[in-house]
Amino acid sequence: MNFIKQIERIKKIHRLISSEKTGTPVVFAKKLCLSRSQMYNELELIKELDAPVKYCKKRESFYYETPFELILNYSLKIIKDDESKEIFGGSNLRPILLDGTLISLP
Repeated sequence: MNFIKQIERIKKIHRLISSEKTGTPVVFAKKLCLSRSQMYNELELIKELDAPVKYCKKRESFYYETPFELILNYSLKIIKDDESKEIFGGSNLRPILLDGTLISLP
């Protein structure tokens, strides 16, 4: 999946959970255009960020058990061919003895 789409999906999940407007797991998955199992995989990813996500059957919504803020920022810059530079690492060393004599290696 495209990295930007993944970030935007996580932001949407966070927004829906924060407002407690996810609906049931099936409804939540449909809002995200995912299967139910894929939706749970996405929730696991958010939980790995220490998000206290819980589900309430009575409210029929996922929610954060304790206050939780998730801020995801990214930056994308397109570099044109004429703006790019080739950078080569390493160096071209020629072995020299202490007396200054150059040595050629085969």
